[in-house]
Amino acid sequence: MALLYFDEVELRRGRYYEVPDVLYGDDGTSYELGSWIARGGNGAVYECSNRVTGDELAVKFLMHPGRGIARRFLQETELMHEMAHAHVVALMGKGRVYAINVRQRLPFIVMERADTNLAITVEERRLPIGPETYIGQFRGLVAGLSVMHRHAIHRDIKPENILIFGDRWSLGDYGLCRFMDHRQQDISGERFVMGPRYWLSPEAQNKRIGNSDEVVRASDVYQLAAVFWYVVTGRHPSGTLSRADWRGPDWLFDPIFAALQHNIANRPQDGGAFEAAIDQAVERA
Repeated sequence: MALLYFDEVELRRGRYYEVPDVLYGDDGTSYELGSWIARGGNGAVYECSNRVTGDELAVKFLMHPGRGIARRFLQETELMHEMAHAHVVALMGKGRVYAINVRQRLPFIVMERADTNLAITVEERRLPIGPETYIGQFRGLVAGLSVMHRHAIHRDIKPENILIFGDRWSLGDYGLCRFMDHRQQDISGERFVMGPRYWLSPEAQNKRIGNSDEVVRASDVYQLAAVFWYVVTGRHPSGTLSRADWRGPDWLFDPIFAALQHNIANRPQDGGAFEAAIDQAVERA
């Protein structure tokens, strides 16, 4: 048997689930459960491995059942199932595991296992993040965002949610996404602001203080561009930006600067438009 817990604080309080060491997906695939990796808004992430192939993976459990949280978890699973791109985190499996001590079945999703995330990489300088590294990754991420925008708005793009798998950066953590076809009602409410606290778009900030601005696909473009600016300069793109603040290739400044415009009408309107702008800049370089 294994103990599942949200974090060490919850474990010390005796809040945990007793589950088998082996998990079975809905398709019959079996996984060996490993150690705790991290916690998130919708659950906790653990190491696991495919018992047939030996592939090292990650499994995310819904730890705090509740109607709204459970719906977000289901939405995340559906979105991962629909998307297929190298720069978005892939769904490898899903299922439910029975927790003996509370007599509940906990939903789980199995994903690729990341080596680290972009926040840690930038802070610790684990990689020599120069143009030869980040330009290709930026192109991959905007292409991934373009694929995502066919289905949903991410709403939570930040360095912590850009996961690194070897030499590949991918968009991850889709728990706050909103489907474009509105198949599921937005469960956040009118005044609640979804998104990363320090990486919100101007319209999300305006919504926070009571304005009626809507968070849309161009809001994701702003958040991703803010992350790009941070990677290149080591600084958050706060205040009034100018070319003098830029530390990257001159030809890359214009598409990122345009994506950071306060006026949403002056930004690329979705991931596809942002991808096209970055690609055109690369071609002109």
